[in-house]
Amino acid sequence: MILLILERSIRKVYRVRGGFNQRELDISFLVKAIGGPRLLYALQKSLRLASVSTIMRHHRIPKLIPSIGTPNKKEITSNIRSFFTPEIKPLPSFPNCSQLPGNVMMFDGVSLNPFLRYCAQRNAILGLCREHSKRVNTEVESLESLEIVRKALAETDKKSETRVCYGSDATVVAIAPYANEKHYTAVPIVASPTDKSESGLEFAEWLEIVLEAWRTDPNGEAMYGPIWSIESDGDGVFRLAKFTICMVQEVDRNSPLGRILEGCLGINRYTSKHGVIPGSDLKHVAKREFY
Repeated sequence: MILLILERSIRKVYRVRGGFNQRELDISFLVKAIGGPRLLYALQKSLRLASVSTIMRHHRIPKLIPSIGTPNKKEITSNIRSFFTPEIKPLPSFPNCSQLPGNVMMFDGVSLNPFLRYCAQRNAILGLCREHSKRVNTEVESLESLEIVRKALAETDKKSETRVCYGSDATVVAIAPYANEKHYTAVPIVASPTDKSESGLEFAEWLEIVLEAWRTDPNGEAMYGPIWSIESDGDGVFRLAKFTICMVQEVDRNSPLGRILEGCLGINRYTSKHGVIPGSDLKHVAKREFY
């Protein structure tokens, strides 16, 4: 160990403790985020990068709380307050505007590895699909409660009322600003496992809860602007949910916007009850047109 320290001193990469500048901390953070803790440990020994504990002390890293079952307002609000704070996501700055510009709420499916995980924060099981997880107790209370979940997963009769299954995909809902050119990255606020048996109407039901959570939470619309549109790919469930939410009321023909739209023949003038419109992911539209 002493020889190793001497060798590192000769190479001018040894430092007794701390003293990292912001650039070194940022590099260490990116190494851990992209390559994981093992790569960081290797580079810490060879290039004197900061350790995981040092990074955690200097960087406030928000954590996304995945939904155990159908997403509820408490989980969504917790994620909004975790990611949408000035320390994590800078506030939009438009001095010449009287109101904040809007955001797009987008959602898509992400493939999952089919196995269960333990959430120490909530003492609960993660990884069951939201459609059937309510059939079992997901709180880890005893070995007996875990055995019940195991038997429910092993059930082969698809019509059984006790059968549960793994989530094959995670439905991820994210918020991104329209007009912020500096901090335009989409930020996730929901991650919910699904087995894809959910109907469009069921999906729309909890998507309304997401919209309400953003609209009413002090860290949501009040700080970062309203939701102007909800967008997804061409998945049938997603499309039905969008039109269920966004085909509720017509824009007032006597309003400033209504007078403009009045002359646009064929345009859909219907929105949600709070003025949200449906949209499509531009990448998927381009893919259909050019490929």
